[in-house]
Amino acid sequence: MSIEATPAVTPGSEPAAVPFRLGPELREQTTGTARRYGVGERALLLAALLATRFRHARRENAEVRLAPGAERTVPLTVTGELRFAELAAAAEKGLTEGPFAEPADEAADGGAVERFVFRYGDGDDAPAGADAHVHCVVTTVEPDVTGALACGPLPSGCTAEEWTARFLTLLDDAVRQPEARIDELALLPEDRRMEPATAANTGFEVYRELRTLHGAFEESVRRHPEAVAVEAGGRATTYAELDGRANLLAGTLAEAGIGTESLVAVCVERSADLLVALLAVLKRGAAFVPLEPSLPAERVAVITGDAQVTAVVVQEGRTERLEGLGVPLVPVPADGSAAAAPAADVSLDHAAYVYYTSGSTGTPKGAVLDHRCAASRLEWLGRRYGLRPGDRVIHKTPLIFDVAIWELFGPLSAGATVLMADPGAESDVVHLSRLLSTERVVFAHFVPSMLNAYLNLAPEVECPDLRWVQLSGEAAGTRLLERFAERFPAELHNLYGQTETSEVAGWEGRAYEGGPGLPIGRQLGIYRLFVLDEALRPVPPGVPGELCVAGVGGLSRGYLGRPGLTAERFVPHPYPVEPGERLYRTGDLVTVDGEGEIQYLGRVDNQVKIRGCRVETGEVEAVLTGHPAVRECAVTVFKGEDGDNQLAAYVAGDGWDADEVAAFAEERLPGFMLPAVYVRLDALPHTPSGKLDRLRLPAPTEEDLRARAGGEAPLTPLEEQVAELWREVLGVDGIGRTDVFFAVGGNSLKSLQLLNRVNATFGVQVSVRDFFAQPTVAGVAEAVETALIELVAGLSDEEAATLLARL
Repeated sequence: MSIEATPAVTPGSEPAAVPFRLGPELREQTTGTARRYGVGERALLLAALLATRFRHARRENAEVRLAPGAERTVPLTVTGELRFAELAAAAEKGLTEGPFAEPADEAADGGAVERFVFRYGDGDDAPAGADAHVHCVVTTVEPDVTGALACGPLPSGCTAEEWTARFLTLLDDAVRQPEARIDELALLPEDRRMEPATAANTGFEVYRELRTLHGAFEESVRRHPEAVAVEAGGRATTYAELDGRANLLAGTLAEAGIGTESLVAVCVERSADLLVALLAVLKRGAAFVPLEPSLPAERVAVITGDAQVTAVVVQEGRTERLEGLGVPLVPVPADGSAAAAPAADVSLDHAAYVYYTSGSTGTPKGAVLDHRCAASRLEWLGRRYGLRPGDRVIHKTPLIFDVAIWELFGPLSAGATVLMADPGAESDVVHLSRLLSTERVVFAHFVPSMLNAYLNLAPEVECPDLRWVQLSGEAAGTRLLERFAERFPAELHNLYGQTETSEVAGWEGRAYEGGPGLPIGRQLGIYRLFVLDEALRPVPPGVPGELCVAGVGGLSRGYLGRPGLTAERFVPHPYPVEPGERLYRTGDLVTVDGEGEIQYLGRVDNQVKIRGCRVETGEVEAVLTGHPAVRECAVTVFKGEDGDNQLAAYVAGDGWDADEVAAFAEERLPGFMLPAVYVRLDALPHTPSGKLDRLRLPAPTEEDLRARAGGEAPLTPLEEQVAELWREVLGVDGIGRTDVFFAVGGNSLKSLQLLNRVNATFGVQVSVRDFFAQPTVAGVAEAVETALIELVAGLSDEEAATLLARL
């Protein structure tokens, strides 16, 4: 193969034609493969062209105009799962039999169709068809094939010469292994594949002196026994007090036979008791399994049963809903003790915690993390943020999400203070404003959608000591960064990671001009990041690939009791720095530029993020199909009117009722996994091969959105006013006074919008906790009335009359 040099072509410019030549060896291989599969040589070339463009743009629909006779247009479909031989057969059929169609209107399809002009067999050297994205002219001159390629728009930083070289590399790989899937074909020649891997394998950090999670805390106890370790509910607990209570509980666990590698569930509200429970479990060498008191009872039973926990640590007097689990319930002691914890030999290789995440097979899966991985996480964060005694870090993330590990143990490893949000108040923007403005609060974490809600709804307060705000959990846009910079003097850090690892990449700053979305940045700490194709080979800069993570001592052991799934996601490392090293396949689709900065694009599977929470749609589908009236169902994401991701369930069955199916789901799934809308279908759409065709699922209609609304009309003028506010926030008519907010399209972020309007309209403060206690029109109206009575009781007659006149 040889390629003539050509100047770089920038996106949007007129593409230059790059000459190429298939030498005798590649020509012979191409001809032989074509003959073996019963297709023409030109079909193989066209298939390679389509595959190369798909790998760059990830667009599945292609429109090929054949020249000479450019009025003939052939629609073809390319996917990453398609085998090259199948694509070549489809190209052959299209070239010889049609179907021929009129060119699609790109304005109508949003630019989702890739345009190609393919000229084969004549001597013309100038591609025709100015509206096409790719032009290809091929001339056969025995024994070679020569041609010219013009392609645009090009990926950022990619020249036309490089694009053509990738086309030839993919063709060479494809004709040698035509049964390979499109996403498995090479785009870098063999002599250049090690360049990205070598770059990733340099510049990472090595931490030689690590401490167990509780060991780092105990060091802080020795250094700062009287310093405040945690502030919760207006009460401060010192390091010595916290350690004493944890030691006392560790003794109780020891008496119950709990030791190294035992698994202990922790179901405790956000409070000092929570830290007592976690530290006690760790002091015994056991691993904690996080639960939330708000989880449905069946979800708790599934997790504790799968983990085969030996005990559940609970708060005194809050055992009733857990008594049917069939395992001992151990209460957190109310008072401390000066006694030392019972001896336990705990190493960095012992399990520290097991985090359950949504599972594609229908049940949640537990990722097992050891102390070494956890300690490496804290070491990087500790070095980056340099917390000191007296600094405060806000803890508001529910324990079932692993960001809580840093919020809790990061401060404790540095002698700093954990400032806890009230239980259930993690989305109360007024409460969060008070926390952020507290003296020496230096660090807080937000999911991007929650930060957006905070900036929209929270009162402006001075946060003079706030130095860092960290984002993670979902994609963040540059507009969010701009709004943040207008409001806060702090730095914004956009971090990326997984439960199976930790934070592995990061970007930080106060301005970004590289595009509408913030990058996830560069590899950090002990981690090395690789952007690979399906064959685990590096892809060129700017080409989408799967992000894979390595880091000696930084990966989860795997999934508890799931050896098959573990082997699928944790694979032997093709570019190790130590023998036997593993590589974690994240399933995230990204690109990396020539400087190593990574941009998140989406998923390679059906996993989605709902308000920062990881959801496998397959698990939701499995739960819904467990309802006897549901024959089949599919769950996808749709954008609400405010742009947030919501789940839609498409259900086919006989005589099913949306309220009944929703109630069935609510008994089994946490709130973030519940569909916002249920769409009734006679049958789900399928592809000719029998797979679910998600692209043909209709968008939810207004009727679908209000299907669960209705019932008893508001009874009072106050209820009518509240119902009108619901309609404004949810975009749903016909709201009944007893409709549950979350059953008619509401979620935690929309509840903030609603409360903001309620409080502004009536001049009161209905809290998030009040709302969640009775999330109906009648319940909100009652809370408003109670708040108004309390407000009026403190006013003069004149002030009260003025207030009532305004309502």
